[in-house]
Amino acid sequence: MAEGPKIVFNRTRSPGEAIDVSVVIPVYNGASTLAEELIALAGQQTRLPFEVVISDNGSTDDTVEVAIRAADQFAAFTIVDSGQVQGVSHARNEGARAARGHKILICDADDVVCPKWVEALADGLGRYDAVGGAARLDRLNPPEVVGTQPPVTLGLGRIFGFLPYALGGCIGVRQEVLLALGGFDSSFDRGHEEADFAWRLQLAGYSLGWCPEAIVDYRQRPDSYGAARQNFYYAKSSVLLWCRYATGHPLGPISFRGSLSTLLSRMLTSYRLIRTSTRRDQARALGWAMGVVAGHVSYRFLGRSPRAHIMDFEARVN
Repeated sequence: MAEGPKIVFNRTRSPGEAIDVSVVIPVYNGASTLAEELIALAGQQTRLPFEVVISDNGSTDDTVEVAIRAADQFAAFTIVDSGQVQGVSHARNEGARAARGHKILICDADDVVCPKWVEALADGLGRYDAVGGAARLDRLNPPEVVGTQPPVTLGLGRIFGFLPYALGGCIGVRQEVLLALGGFDSSFDRGHEEADFAWRLQLAGYSLGWCPEAIVDYRQRPDSYGAARQNFYYAKSSVLLWCRYATGHPLGPISFRGSLSTLLSRMLTSYRLIRTSTRRDQARALGWAMGVVAGHVSYRFLGRSPRAHIMDFEARVN
């Protein structure tokens, strides 16, 4: 039988209390932001008892100490060591394995959930196998960082005109479903692991719903370089996603020639990086265009697509 996740801290306020909801927070070096997220969770407007599972992905800062200081605010609090494999997918999976609840809610350590986030997602899981919520950009980020992006995401995400997906940092899923699917695929190490998970979920016959009341305030990269770098990897991973599903599924086409044309266009407007008002939008667009080209080269032409890495979950800790 598979070995269970490594529990490094566990505290339960009322050992006999039934807990059906577990909030899983994957984190790597999140000491500077984790406390704010835990304060938001402690202030949830809900009567549902829920536990918090911190999945520490090898932090070298004070993340664990920050987490332990908040433990008494929750019905149950667990810290899992998920540092054996780097990446948010593995961290989510290990947190879900350690969870007591059958309803798994996932948020990120650098965001802030709204007061009704737990209630909304938990309620949604009474109707669907998995549910997604909204990301709000204009609370934690100044206007120059938000740029021309919409302040709130409306509806589930879509890419390549295929099935919808929920944001990985604002998703609820029934534990038995997550484990049956093998969790999040660790081969998507820089983005689109949530789209892959949602697609596998729906192709397996499970349902995905939308909970507009489940809002997270999403923290973006504050600098242009960070935004460009993030979008580069998002774009590159989108091509990996396309390569995985293009055969046998009605995905929209992608074009290497078109991606080169887009990159050239972005490079010709690079002067916008000089202007403060357009710098971040241009950095995001340029990073995305470069990432798409890199994805075509790596995954389509050189055939360097990594194999899918999902888990065979046999052990569950309760």
